[in-house]
Amino acid sequence: MTPLRVEGAIRHPDNGEPWEYSVMISVRNDRGEEVTRQVVGVGALQPGEQRTFTFAVEVFAPPE
Repeated sequence: MTPLRVEGAIRHPDNGEPWEYSVMISVRNDRGEEVTRQVVGVGALQPGEQRTFTFAVEVFAPPE
């Protein structure tokens, strides 16, 4: 089961130098305290290059 799924894309500007991109994921509890943070390197995007991202929260129920 996937209760949350978000997909989006970014495109680097058509001119200029390559930029380095990262994805940062932060998970907070019901009190707003950060439980974990993960940074995933995307790499450098060249002018005009695009990357698509999918973020999903999946549920794994314990066996009965």
